[in-house]
Amino acid sequence: MSRDSAKRGLHQYQASCRRGINWLLDRIDENGAAGPTEDRLYYYRLPWTLALTGETAAAHACLDWIKAHMFTPAGSFEGVSPQGVFEERYGSYPLACLLVGAQMLGRYDVVYPGTDSLMDWQDPESGGVYNTLSNASETGEQELFPTAQFGMTCIALGRLAEAEKAGLWMQNIWDLQPDVEQKLHHVFSRASGLISDIPGNQQALYITRKDDSWQHHFNGGIAAAFLSKLHLATGDACWLELARSYQEFSMTTDSCQFRSMQLCKSGWGSGLLYAITRERAYYHWTRRLGDWFVRLQYADGHWENTHYWNPVPTEADNIEITAEFVMHLTHIIGNMSLPRSTES
Repeated sequence: MSRDSAKRGLHQYQASCRRGINWLLDRIDENGAAGPTEDRLYYYRLPWTLALTGETAAAHACLDWIKAHMFTPAGSFEGVSPQGVFEERYGSYPLACLLVGAQMLGRYDVVYPGTDSLMDWQDPESGGVYNTLSNASETGEQELFPTAQFGMTCIALGRLAEAEKAGLWMQNIWDLQPDVEQKLHHVFSRASGLISDIPGNQQALYITRKDDSWQHHFNGGIAAAFLSKLHLATGDACWLELARSYQEFSMTTDSCQFRSMQLCKSGWGSGLLYAITRERAYYHWTRRLGDWFVRLQYADGHWENTHYWNPVPTEADNIEITAEFVMHLTHIIGNMSLPRSTES
């Protein structure tokens, strides 16, 4: 791959991000509300994405609206918008994402109470993050991708001890995998270990299979992203090796995963691993994901989620995924400096 080709790719990614940001900005009111906020909680990543792309005025406006309408004095992310799926599982995830943006903006009025609230979600024994606080016990389910985001947020907030506990949880569930060549169990409880007794219609909520398009294919990538950052924060090689393992699961999954928008976080993991190791396999995978984002973007700048699960997406759905995909593509741009060699 030539330098000119690599530069063209980066320019395409930058243009794609700009279209996505413009689409998002068109949906943010002067008071910072974004889209149909009465529907559900879906805008939790907007301050992060807007801050990351230099739209700091809009990011502060969104955070002001959130603080006024969706943030309790104790630092919980709740208020006028229904929690939706986060009522049932992944409950820490919106707050963990919100706090990254708040920290980037220096909004310590949100960061400090929110950090105290976020720490309540971690099991101090296992290091994992509970799906709900209503069952923060030995039977409470702990999920991979919220734990990974929790860990990354802890690193950004300077809570390294909690991040390392989350890393140990990642190591533990990797060591417990019964057949990692084919599938990844990604939910755990202290009472049961890896959750494997699952009703047939809920399999995808607990196990990511390599040979099925409609899976949570983001799990390997977000785990690798967190563990790469933990390696950078601590210098410990064990986290880098574990990041490689999770990313390998993602990169050796069947090509059917490219049918699903849930692949998105794989480029986050490979981009960071490329930035750390400069290994060409990670570079090429990250380019593949960047091209995938550009190809699936709609002409007006937005993205839509997997139509298999969401055949008629709402504006709320599109704001949620567009904010995430702009974030991922921006990280890909940052991690993809030109390779040392221009040979393919």
